[in-house]
Amino acid sequence: MRFRYNQTIERTICPKTVAVENSPAWLIICLIKSLNDWLGLPHRVFYRHGDRQLKIGYEVLSFPTDELAENFGSLVSKIDQTWPLEVFGIADSGELIGISFAGDGDSLVMRQQSVSGVWFDELRDLYLTLLLPDTKAARCLFDLLRAVEDGRPAAAMEWEYADFLEQQHLACIDRTLSFCYVYFEQDCPDDAPLACLLSLTLEQKQKLWLLFLEKRIFPPEFEWLWDTLVNQCAPNWIEWTLSLFSVLEQLNIQFICRGSQFELLDGLGKRLYFGVDHTGAAEQVLMKILFPLNQ
Repeated sequence: MRFRYNQTIERTICPKTVAVENSPAWLIICLIKSLNDWLGLPHRVFYRHGDRQLKIGYEVLSFPTDELAENFGSLVSKIDQTWPLEVFGIADSGELIGISFAGDGDSLVMRQQSVSGVWFDELRDLYLTLLLPDTKAARCLFDLLRAVEDGRPAAAMEWEYADFLEQQHLACIDRTLSFCYVYFEQDCPDDAPLACLLSLTLEQKQKLWLLFLEKRIFPPEFEWLWDTLVNQCAPNWIEWTLSLFSVLEQLNIQFICRGSQFELLDGLGKRLYFGVDHTGAAEQVLMKILFPLNQ
């Protein structure tokens, strides 16, 4: 997204923080999380299918350009060396101002590109555009930033992104799990299973139920969920309940109770599951939803 500017003005600043060596994907996640904290509001991220570009915006009344430079200039410059990153703001007059940074270490040059050639100490509506190497990388980072936007401690990513996530040092690949999990604190937290459960979307919960009910696969995520149920701290329980009933309807499955036994029958009347004495985590979670009053 290149614009024609008549004037470029620059100033030398002393950055308060210097970007560390890490993958560009991790650095952009750190940048967005830090901007969220600095501005006091979450970002909005936009992506068009098949595109290589992400757009990230903050609708703010005002932000000081010198503080932006001191706190984030080094990080923006570091990312821009690998993935082109542009920063924009709007002046009170409505003029679009481009912001860029160059240099590293103790000295950093901040440039403002504009039509007027006026230096602005305050701008509003911070906006960033990021160009990724390919469409898959763009879609993957979009999903990651959506998870950050939603305030989730981690992101559950599809396996198609495994190579990119591993290349960017974002995930330790564990093929026993249903998804690639990315923790936003980078190091694996002590409550990693809970963070992973909190990362799951409604659609991903439906996928786990489909794996269990349709393919008879027992995702380990149900082990985590059952442990939280035992400790009475299951996150987003309503989504697990609604996603189960959605999958039961999708597969045309009905359940029939006979005394202390129950059966799950598919659309052809074939038995899928029966008995209340099964101890598998997925089965226990299933029974807890179907018979919520039973302890």
